[in-house]
Amino acid sequence: MHDALRAAAACWASWEARVRQQPVTPRLSNEALAARLAGYDFEAPRDLTALTRDVAELVEQGSLHSTHPRYFGLFVPGVRAAGVVADTLAAAYNPQLGAWWHGPAAAQVEQRALGFFRERIGLPASSFATFTTGGSEANLTGVLAALASAFPRFARDGLEGTRAALYASDQAHDSFVKIARTVGLGERAVRRIRSDARQRLDVRALEHALAVDRAAGLVPFLVVATVGTTATGAVDPLVPLADLCARERLWLHADAAWGGIALLSDALRGHVAGIERADSITWDAHKTLPVPMGAGMFFVRDRRFTEGVFSVRTGYVPSTDPGTFDAYQQTLQWSRRFIGLKVFLTLAELGRAGVQSLVDRQAEMAHRLRALLREDAWTIANDTPLPLVCFTRDGLGPEDTTALVQRVVAEGAVWISEVRLPDGARWLRACITHHEVGPDDLRALVDALCRARARAIPT
Repeated sequence: MHDALRAAAACWASWEARVRQQPVTPRLSNEALAARLAGYDFEAPRDLTALTRDVAELVEQGSLHSTHPRYFGLFVPGVRAAGVVADTLAAAYNPQLGAWWHGPAAAQVEQRALGFFRERIGLPASSFATFTTGGSEANLTGVLAALASAFPRFARDGLEGTRAALYASDQAHDSFVKIARTVGLGERAVRRIRSDARQRLDVRALEHALAVDRAAGLVPFLVVATVGTTATGAVDPLVPLADLCARERLWLHADAAWGGIALLSDALRGHVAGIERADSITWDAHKTLPVPMGAGMFFVRDRRFTEGVFSVRTGYVPSTDPGTFDAYQQTLQWSRRFIGLKVFLTLAELGRAGVQSLVDRQAEMAHRLRALLREDAWTIANDTPLPLVCFTRDGLGPEDTTALVQRVVAEGAVWISEVRLPDGARWLRACITHHEVGPDDLRALVDALCRARARAIPT
């Protein structure tokens, strides 16, 4: 075991030392990977240390490296040693977090970490918080809590023919479509509200939709405020939405899966003012801290509603210890791994100031990237304080944008994506997700764009 662990550590240390000289994109094709894996017939045992080295090589050569500092893609930060060590310990001791009494130390470690985030949000100590597999589970929990609040008999009787409706912008995460299908609402229950020129939910359009839908017999129960859209980093107008939900007696769920990053910075947190008024909140630690996936978080102001949905009586689980709670009575999961240790260890190692410095660095690198792009005649297309940059240039049509991104990605030096907007426009998208992105990495991105544009010129 020790030899295998040392081999794994050596592989990771080697990758960390030479990562900037390696391509971001996979070197092995799907066919080559399949051929390598065909040798594993599982008929005879193999040496674990040799297996460790072989699998590490497969993953290194056959992956899109989201932990690469030149991966400017979706919200997957790099990882630090604290997160890797924590996941190793969690796997080794393997505590069961479904019930407090089964892993009291782990349960308290998680609640200590969650308390830090609860404080940053501004929720009362009486609110409930838990780690989840990710934002989709957290968003699902928010929808279920909202249903329990709006329809007191929902957990027992379902909706009994009620045409319930939830409202989100046309930029909101598509997990809500899956959720509506999963819980039996149907995707037509997701009422998409147009966004404004800054890709934020249009509050007046929402007010109009609520009135029209009520007149048609629908029953609105939930408004989703997106705090940092995946496409452009837009933050919906939280205070007006909170005011509207208070007037209309609607549940407000803040999907801050990535945008919660602003709460970790004194310079950015003013841009998400009003989030503390939400009834429930999604926030992914693995999108905002340098920790391995997955470490989602869910917060709800009033735990009665999650308990009303998930609480069950069993004849095979011992009773809850006094003064504690069992997670399986408050969440969708029963058996659950020690998700929060990597978050706890990272917070404890870096401290509040250290965490803030990582976020502020990402914001500063995004500011520098915008300046570099403007110097090279690109137009910054989005408007967000968060470290996500969307850009285009004169004469670049939708198909040209797609082709340009494909050329950049095929080269492998950096990785970016494109954004397809509801109006048909397409922008290039670069997100600063890694905590070690520096000026040289930004220059590598701009240079890759220049090379890709040059290859587009007919000879």
